Amino acid sequence: MAGDLIDLDQTPKGDAPRLRTYGVGSAGCNMIAASPFPSVAFSTSPADAGRVPADRRLTVTADRLVGLYQTDPGVVAQMPSILGDDVLALFEDTDVAFLMTGLGGVAGSIGTCVLGMAAMAKCPLTISAVALPFSAESERRRSFALKCSRRIMSSVDLSIVFANDALSGLAPHMPLSRAFDVLNGIMQRPAIEAANVLGKAGVRTFKEALGPNTHGRFGLGLARGDDRVAKVVDEALSSPWFDFAAEEARVAVAVYSAADPWDKEVARILDMLRRSMPSARIAYGSYRDDGLKDRIRLSLVLCTRPAASE
Repeated sequence: MAGDLIDLDQTPKGDAPRLRTYGVGSAGCNMIAASPFPSVAFSTSPADAGRVPADRRLTVTADRLVGLYQTDPGVVAQMPSILGDDVLALFEDTDVAFLMTGLGGVAGSIGTCVLGMAAMAKCPLTISAVALPFSAESERRRSFALKCSRRIMSSVDLSIVFANDALSGLAPHMPLSRAFDVLNGIMQRPAIEAANVLGKAGVRTFKEALGPNTHGRFGLGLARGDDRVAKVVDEALSSPWFDFAAEEARVAVAVYSAADPWDKEVARILDMLRRSMPSARIAYGSYRDDGLKDRIRLSLVLCTRPAASE
């Protein structure tokens, strides 16, 4: 129901879900290189999958990927064996599958669609974090990336989309390779937050809260000093990745962290978010992070339904 508040912290302690990250394609394999979670490297290139310290690796041929991609997802849902035991085995003993990729190429774009179908057949919760190509890249590559992004939104529980163009605003004087490292760290943030606030029982609650709102965008706020709550909310809501207004969000996922979490700050954050998006269902959690010292952090995912054309 619109306007609901859903506390994700109300799950048994010590009952953490088994979260695994999946790097798909060349860019995706780079993204999981520093993953703090068990990880899988998946690509059409043995070199891509082999250069990162993943726990598991799988390479498949491009023609097999295309064949699986062209299979009706409804058929796959009824007959998951179509995907093959080698692909399905990647999701054994996994409660939350977190797929990471850069869209535009065959391995990352089609591979994420395929792994999304496999994960949905095997896992309680599947989330993707995908990066869109720069505007300066070829029209064909960008068009293919957008097409696959829409397909991914229909193949997973939540797809969080990051546009590479935002890097120029976030780090205008930073070398591109370093900027990508920063983006990779930001794209890991939703997985880190999920691991800190979701118990196994909370996975179902989180999935039910999302409903059909599979189009997600991410915002991050860090603040210290006087009125740090207002600052952290404003920074999170000012994310360069939001491509729709906050009031259009149907679901917001908010995770607050601090060295000394304070219930009053949580209440103020929720009050400010509800005023910004009065019709949204808000799922929230909080946890202690001693590394923040005198700062607080707000990770915010705004979710809406994919457009009808998608």
